[in-house]
Amino acid sequence: MKPIHYFLWVLTWVSISCQAQTQKNQVLDTTNQPATISTQAPDSTTALVQQIIQKHAKVFLKDSITNSVSVGVLFRGQSITGHYGELDKGKGNTPNDNTIYEIASVTKTFTGTLAAKAVLDGKFGLEDDIRLYLDGKYPNLVYQQKPILIKHLLTHTSGLPADNKGVAEVPVDLPSAERRRRVNAIEKQQTKAKFFKYLHEIAITTVPGTHFKYSNFGTNLMAAIIEKVYKKPFQDLVKEEIIAKAQLKNTRFRLNPKEQQRLANGYNELGILMPHLMLEKTLWGAEGAIKSTIPDLLQYIRFQLDDRNLMAKEAHKSIRELDTHYWIGYFWWIIGAKGKDLHFRHDGGAAGMRNVMLIYPESGIGISVMTNVIGPQIFDNLSKLGKRIYYDLKKQ
Repeated sequence: MKPIHYFLWVLTWVSISCQAQTQKNQVLDTTNQPATISTQAPDSTTALVQQIIQKHAKVFLKDSITNSVSVGVLFRGQSITGHYGELDKGKGNTPNDNTIYEIASVTKTFTGTLAAKAVLDGKFGLEDDIRLYLDGKYPNLVYQQKPILIKHLLTHTSGLPADNKGVAEVPVDLPSAERRRRVNAIEKQQTKAKFFKYLHEIAITTVPGTHFKYSNFGTNLMAAIIEKVYKKPFQDLVKEEIIAKAQLKNTRFRLNPKEQQRLANGYNELGILMPHLMLEKTLWGAEGAIKSTIPDLLQYIRFQLDDRNLMAKEAHKSIRELDTHYWIGYFWWIIGAKGKDLHFRHDGGAAGMRNVMLIYPESGIGISVMTNVIGPQIFDNLSKLGKRIYYDLKKQ
């Protein structure tokens, strides 16, 4: 089996709070990084979690090329957020609870949760041949008489390409800003007709279900199937079944002009401004198009932890083992084992943003960490930040 860190690296690629919280106070970080912390929690829990967040956020900023970080923690049923540094270097604009971020591939967990609902509703089964839900014939979506099944899309084992046609041909050694410009130009030309034309052209070269290959393309195909079985646009289904039910008041596929002003700029490791993703405009956006705030992401974690939420419980079921104590469910990564820090995880990487979401169902702890700079070790540092916060909270 491949080591766990391989999968953590692969999952980051993208072709790419019970209520809204109110800001209570501002403090000055001793590292001269201004911090904004807001909470609705009781003072004792507030002080405890704020201290833990601030301690580890300072280490993150010190050891990283980033100049800002936003942290959200769900602990003992309470949502607490902390924001540090400045979004745009030299401007002193500390992020806050109203800052909107591109969550990129964390969007896949919304797609997976909706797929779980479709299974519960009897719209399709995990063992179903995906061609049952496609218009036309696709003899190419079979290898050695083994077809691609629904579960293969959800676990990135379908053998489908990583991205839309043309993206793989963009040199990976280009400067990040230029590479993103070229990828965006390709994405801008996408249509659903072109998507399905490419699906007819694809040649599967491995038996579906046998090899892990992270696929944004396959995630969008999952969205197309969900859209077909419900006879309703995929993005509308996400809004109705997840965003509305979870009471996510600042979570969108598409931002209006006023919301666009709250969207954080993203930068590469050289401090160059990076273009935003545009995945929601041409196809389904199922692989990485959602934008959200830290308080909303905590509310989403609360939604995922709700024992009454049957579609979330289904979405957390292990489908495919990738390594020891390392599974994938409905796009969720399921890491650890019962009594051994079992958690659900997903990372998101946009052109100029990185984030990690960690959910620990046994303790009810959830963590979301976000920064608006990309570069070497950023995902690793964010992961360490989230885990250090968890281990400190676990001791309480």
